[in-house]
Amino acid sequence: MEYRPFPDERGDEFAAFMRYAFSPTEGPYDPDAADDRNGIADRRGLFDDGDGPVAVCAHHYFSLRVRGTDREVAGLSAVASPPEHRRQGNVGRMLRESLAEYRDRGVALSTLWPFSHPFYANYGWATASRYRRLTAPPAQLGFVDDLIATAGADAGTFRRLDEDDYPAVAPVLSAMAERYDLTMDWTEAWWRERTLQGWKTDPFVYGWERDGELRAICAYSFDDDGDAGDGNDPVLRVTDVAVADDEAWFQLLRFFRNHDSQASAVRIRAPPDAPLLDLVADPRAVDCEVRAGPMVRLVDVAAALEALSPDPAVEARFTLAVTDPLADWNDGTVRVAVEDGSVAVAPVDTAPAAPDVTAGVGALSQLYVGYRSVDALRRGGDLAVDADAAGTLRDLFPTRTTHLREGF
Repeated sequence: MEYRPFPDERGDEFAAFMRYAFSPTEGPYDPDAADDRNGIADRRGLFDDGDGPVAVCAHHYFSLRVRGTDREVAGLSAVASPPEHRRQGNVGRMLRESLAEYRDRGVALSTLWPFSHPFYANYGWATASRYRRLTAPPAQLGFVDDLIATAGADAGTFRRLDEDDYPAVAPVLSAMAERYDLTMDWTEAWWRERTLQGWKTDPFVYGWERDGELRAICAYSFDDDGDAGDGNDPVLRVTDVAVADDEAWFQLLRFFRNHDSQASAVRIRAPPDAPLLDLVADPRAVDCEVRAGPMVRLVDVAAALEALSPDPAVEARFTLAVTDPLADWNDGTVRVAVEDGSVAVAPVDTAPAAPDVTAGVGALSQLYVGYRSVDALRRGGDLAVDADAAGTLRDLFPTRTTHLREGF
């Protein structure tokens, strides 16, 4: 088996893998009917001796806000294997090779959107954020009129956004990053090829601006299945919202409400703390689901810890035992020293019988990004730590509100 880049000239073969894995009801892939869209991912494959691919995946590299600092993160996607090559360890080997590639690049954190959380948990990834799926009849969003009345119902303007609007999105993303860790800093290529384009159908992308500055962005489409409405009118499905403040959020809700002549329901994939349920006239008319979002995984535990910039007041030394089912460079015990606002990690000659901290790489990854606290991980049995080290970990890893919105 050989892991290597997937040749561009074999793009149809890669697309056929994607069709079978993620859209099998559409039948076999037809290159003559394919929608030729640009891609910004690096495609990889695991090839057998006969040069045939037995598994494929794609890598995205982007910048996410992690503990107040924008860091390069590897996004893993398009993991697929044809049925004749499944349950032979091919996907596991490809994932291991992908992590090694990330490590060689100097990327210490990986993220993905799982088709199955348990499947990727077996390989060391763990849930990193949650989101709310809010579904409401448009009329229930009428409460926003009173909330924005002081600014005037017509304050600001809505307009459809296009490729030329990329420079204008920066203030909105910066404001989101201040509120939510794991906010992505879009590149211009991401704006053009991921935000403005969809996998099968391009979304409508609109913005709300006030005093000449963009304050909110939303992407949405219409779905005729009627599963959230009355079965007659389409459902307005909002796949992304980014807002600079609560006023911008309420302005977006007003915008969605104004589609009441076209949609029987509005369904929004919203931040985990988005205000709505306690503000509508009839809370029972609104469905509010809390859903698990993407997963994260530390690629290189030592490098990730040494990239931290802790409070200079935090000083400690402890031993950390990590179990990693995929990356042997993480699997073992290290000594961690926290001093003068920096972290140093060194291997130990002889692992102690009782390390100060013991964690699987998934639990440690959740702690690292701030999704779960030390105490929550201890209660769940995912972290073993003595009392002294627990206090140190709380200082090193205070919880953060995380919200990774983008699909890839």
